Amino acid sequence: MSRAFTSGYKLSSHESFMALALSESKKALPGCLPNPPVGCMLVRGGVVVSVGHTRAPGKYHAEADALANYSGPLSELTAYVTLEPCSFHGRTPSCADALIAHGVERVVVALVDPDLRNNGLGLEKLRNAGIEVVEGICAADVREFLEPYLGSG
Repeated sequence: MSRAFTSGYKLSSHESFMALALSESKKALPGCLPNPPVGCMLVRGGVVVSVGHTRAPGKYHAEADALANYSGPLSELTAYVTLEPCSFHGRTPSCADALIAHGVERVVVALVDPDLRNNGLGLEKLRNAGIEVVEGICAADVREFLEPYLGSG
């Protein structure tokens, strides 16, 4: 069942989109545990075109979920993600690699992932691929929500 937005939301700020990503991340609980509950919004031309959140362990992470729910043009996409995309292949492929492969032009994140397997490496991978990265949007709100995960990182 596709959850891609057909009508879209027209918003105008990084904070507005990140607030929606945070709302989406709350849908991940409790099924995503022990993985962090992450939300992702794909935005094109100021309109939300797809959403995603972390699924059960071994299933889609938020970014892959949003990409799987989107079938429109790949140009001019911005991904809003509550936590840095993973840079490594564990039970699932790297989310940073998926964003790169899909031609996302900008990635906006609230927080760097404290997991030592990632911890800035996902953002570095995105930047090295020529993707614009914006950090720290709604960081306090996301940090408060993710505190149980951040405390164990």
